[in-house]
Amino acid sequence: MSSDPAAARRIVVTGMGVVSPLGLTLDEFWNACAGRKSAVRPYTVEGNEPIPIRCAAPADLFTGDIADFGVLEGTLKKDIRKSLKLMSREIQMGVASAQRALYDAQVHPGDFDPARVGVSYGSDYIITTISEISEGVQSCQGENGFDASLWPSRGMTKMTPLWQLKFLTNMITSHLSILNQFRGVGCNVTNREASIGALIGEAVEILRRGHVDVMVVGAAGSRLHPLRIISALRNESVADDSSLPPQELSRPYDPRRSGAVLGEGAGALILETAEHAQKRGVRIYAEILGGANSAVVTASPDPKTGRYFEFESFDNLKESMTLTLERLREKVARPFDSVGHINGQGASTHISDAAEAEAIRSVFGESAGRIPLTTIKGHTGNSGAGGDTADLIASIMALNSGNLFPILNNTEDDPACPVLPVRTDGIPAGDSFIKTGSHPFGQTSAIWVSKWDS
Repeated sequence: MSSDPAAARRIVVTGMGVVSPLGLTLDEFWNACAGRKSAVRPYTVEGNEPIPIRCAAPADLFTGDIADFGVLEGTLKKDIRKSLKLMSREIQMGVASAQRALYDAQVHPGDFDPARVGVSYGSDYIITTISEISEGVQSCQGENGFDASLWPSRGMTKMTPLWQLKFLTNMITSHLSILNQFRGVGCNVTNREASIGALIGEAVEILRRGHVDVMVVGAAGSRLHPLRIISALRNESVADDSSLPPQELSRPYDPRRSGAVLGEGAGALILETAEHAQKRGVRIYAEILGGANSAVVTASPDPKTGRYFEFESFDNLKESMTLTLERLREKVARPFDSVGHINGQGASTHISDAAEAEAIRSVFGESAGRIPLTTIKGHTGNSGAGGDTADLIASIMALNSGNLFPILNNTEDDPACPVLPVRTDGIPAGDSFIKTGSHPFGQTSAIWVSKWDS
C-alpha cells in the first residue's frame, strides 16, 4: 500500500521512445518537429508491381538492425536479435520504441519485481507479406482461380510453422513481456489512431488501483504494406493533388487538403505513479490527468454497392469525438478553458478534419477558436496507431520546451474547421493539452496531459 495516497493516484510519464520518419531519438524527432522538417517524399513499393500512390512518409531510418533498438543491456541484445525473425516490421518498430522508452526511464532488467510491470501495446491490424503466402496461394489454383478448399491440404503445407506469429497484433506485448521478463498486466488494442488514448486511459486506472508499479504503453503501425496501400486507395481518402509537390500534400485542417499521406512509425511511454517515480529519483516528463474513449457506428448502405460499410462518416466521427471529450471532462476535475493546446488527429481528409473540428467546437464552445491546435501529420502523414503516439510525445516535449511546433502546410483558414491551427513559431504550449485520436469507423479517444508540478 502507498504511504502517500495522493501521490499514488497521480500518474506520470518517466520515459519515451519513438520510431519515426523524423528520427529514432527524442532529440532528432523533436528538432524535426520544431524545425518544420517534412518526411514525405515520392514513394514506390519496392519488389512489387507499381502501385499508384504519389508519396508516403516511410521510417527509412529504421532498418530492423539491432542498433535501431537503442541501448540494450546484458543479454537483451542477443535475445532481441534472435527474436527478430519472428517479428513483422510493425512488431519490430513497436519493440524498438518500447526498449528506447524503457532505457530512457531507467527501467533496467532485474531492477523490478517482474509481477509489478505491465505492458499495453496497440497497433493497426497487421497483414502478412505477400512473399510469405505467395507459394501457398499459387499451389491452390483451381479451374476458376484460387480455390480456398485446397488451402488446408496444399496451401498450409507451404507455410513456415511459425508464420502466423509474425503478424499477430498481440505479439508486441508478448515480445516485450518475454524479453524483459515482465509478468504484470498485459493487453493490446487494435483501434488504429484511437489506440493510444484507449490504452493510456486504461493504464492510468490500472496504476491507480495498485495492480502494478510501472506500465509500458505504446502503439505501432505501418500503412505502407502493399495490401494496406491498396485498401487505403480503395476505401479511404488519400492525397492526390497533382499541383502540389509531395512534401506539401499532407495539409491538416487546410482547405487545400485532398486526403491523407500514408506513413509508418511507433511510439512508447513509461507510466508510473508519482510516488514510485519520486522514490526512484527519475526525471518526470509530464502527468497524465486522464483518458477516455468511445465509439459510434451507424450503418447506411453505400448507394453504389449496397454494402453497409462506411470508412468515414461526418456524423459518426463528430458524435464519437464529442462523447469522448465530454467523458474526459467528467473524469478530470479541471475546466476545459485551462487547456493550453490541443493535439488533434489531423488526418488531412475533408471529412475527418471537419468532423474533429466541429466536435472540438461543440465541446469547447467559443474557446475552441482561442486554444491552439497542432499535429505532426503535416510532417509525417498518417502512420495509424504509431503516428498518434508520436504526436502525443511531440506535445509532451512541447510542454517541456515551452513552445509549440507549427502544423506543416497549414496556410489558411477553412470555414469547415472552426479551430485555431498553429502556423507560426513561438506559440506557448501552455500548462496542459488534450490529445485526440479517431478511427474512420467512429472509434475515438482523448488524453489530458499536464506539466508536472510536484
